Parts: sequence; C-alpha cells; structure tokens
Amino acid sequence: MAYSQWQAGLHFQQDSIVCVALQKTRLGRALRRWWQLPLEDERCDKSMAAALRRIQREMPRFHRVAVALPASDTLQIQLPPPQMTLRESELAQWVASTVAKQLEMPAESLIFDYQNADTNSYSVTAARKRDIEQLQQRLRVAGLNLSAVTPDASALQHFLPWMDSDIPGICWRGKDQWLWATRTAWGCNAEQPDGLMECTTQSAGGQCFNPWFPLNQLQPPLPECGDAFAIALALALGVN
Repeated sequence: MAYSQWQAGLHFQQDSIVCVALQKTRLGRALRRWWQLPLEDERCDKSMAAALRRIQREMPRFHRVAVALPASDTLQIQLPPPQMTLRESELAQWVASTVAKQLEMPAESLIFDYQNADTNSYSVTAARKRDIEQLQQRLRVAGLNLSAVTPDASALQHFLPWMDSDIPGICWRGKDQWLWATRTAWGCNAEQPDGLMECTTQSAGGQCFNPWFPLNQLQPPLPECGDAFAIALALALGVN
C-alpha cells in the first residue's frame, strides 16, 4: 500500500488551484500528475468545486491530500510552560484556554496545534475553526481524502532535509507576499527575508533551491511556471 498510494499537495491561489501528486517508489519520490486549474474567482464556490472534482476524478482510489492554509490566516504564540505537570489531555485544554484568553475569543471557535519549542516555552499555532472546516468540507464534497491542513509557509520546512545544514532557511515569492521557513519558525513578509535561500526554478545567478529537486522521477511535460507549484510540492513531500 505504501508504494501504491499517491501523496498530493493542494494549494489554493488567487486565480487558480495548483495540485501535485507524488508516489513513493524504491528509488525515491516520483511525479505522477500535476494540475493547474484556473478559477473564475477565488471566492466562487462553483468554480472551485468543479476544479476539485476534476482533480478527484483523475486521482487513484488510494490517495492522501495535504491542503495549504494561508499563513496570514493563522496566529503564532509562544506560551510559558504551565506551573504544574499536566497529562497530555490536560495540557491541550490548558493551551486552548490560555490562547483563547489572550486572543479574547471563545476557545471553541479556534483550532490549535502546539509543540514544546524548548524547555521554557510552547510554540502554538491557532486558526479559526470555520476556516479549517471550510477547507475540510470542500475536499470532502469533492471526494478527496484529506491528510492534513498545513499553513503554507510551514510547508516549506519539508524542503529543508534536501538543503545543506548551514543554510538557515528558505523563502518563496507569492503574488503579493513572501513565505519563509527556518528549522524552528515560519511566516510571511511583504519583503524578501534576509539570509534565506530563495525557492525558485529561475536562477538569477545566485544560489537557489529548485522545488522539483527532491523528486527522483519526473514525467514531462512539466509546467511552464514551475515556481507556482512550490507550496504544493512541499505539502506533498510532507504527506505520510
């Protein structure tokens, strides 16, 4: 099953839906298919539903899809550890309650993910529950098997194992912002972050990271604008 299943990344962009499907083989990861489907309007549910149904029809039965959530729609918070030792379920409740109080929002309106950043803090990512449920509903109606909802900038961390350890991080240029990730953080900026390697297929003479590099097998024709697929590729690499 591990070798027959397709792992896909799905990225909603301003004027299109971009998707890449990979498959694990004994030689590494192989490109199986890519989609770049135009949208009449990114807020047009009918156009989006039609594009997702087309992707589903061209997927095999066994597939898993990771979808990007805009980093700008998430909040990142550092919390000090609780004053007492808590079990995992109690810790989750404590994180939810603490973040909700800081944001002055009901805990039930938020979805959280957290990890122990170090011994002195927890790194928490929060998103509006309705945003996550909307993405889940869209893929469910289309018949796509959802694996994960991941902040788009965070997905770039899946490229880091293919980069030299002395490179601090990676950045990718979207239409209206830069997404970036290091081994311990991620986010979005209006300007290109300093000191990070650009993720692009278009080398301008400087050092860059080609987002298609981690794939061992490529099946032409490849898309003309390979850069547009960077987040989708990163998401697909992260699907288990």
